[in-house]
Amino acid sequence: MSAQARAREARETVRKARHDAYRGLILEAAERIFADKGYADAKVQDIALAAGVATGTVYGIFSGKKELYRAVHRENLAELARRYAEIATAGRPVRDIILDRTAIATRFLTARPDYLRMYLREAGTWGLDASDLPEGAAAFMDGALYRRGVESGELVDEDPVLLQSLTLACNQVHFVHWLRGGMREDPEALLARIHAHTRRALFREP
Repeated sequence: MSAQARAREARETVRKARHDAYRGLILEAAERIFADKGYADAKVQDIALAAGVATGTVYGIFSGKKELYRAVHRENLAELARRYAEIATAGRPVRDIILDRTAIATRFLTARPDYLRMYLREAGTWGLDASDLPEGAAAFMDGALYRRGVESGELVDEDPVLLQSLTLACNQVHFVHWLRGGMREDPEALLARIHAHTRRALFREP
């Protein structure tokens, strides 16, 4: 490789590192601003200020507020999906899988309170219809899993769609109370309460 080519490669490496660093700062700031103000009231200028970058830098990486908003959801949901994918499912009871997913989601969201607040700002209808979840999130509500649980007798004899909506809505209520309490409750204690409620509401007695 010529000296000129190595210099170009070095410049590209520096450019990409700078781009990635700015992108990370902007997404972190966007998550905080969307959590505080909601999508409608958040402004790109607010996000740039919180990230410590020029507004033009934000627009150089994201086309606008909508793309930023989607990117925050996409980054978080991709990581949550990766963790879900690590759950062993083959041959396991439906109840164990539901409890494992609840544990992963609870630990994930309580470790990211800004994203949790952003997530809950939109939660008005999610408990009624899981299809109203942000793009990509509805996949986490596995309707087939709930149908299998009802058919096998592991879950209460109820409409599986209703059961999945109840799970979503009840978890959201627990998260809201945790935030209102100043997040003082240990996340593992919160998880224990969510698990206890899930067992009472969804599971048939063995």
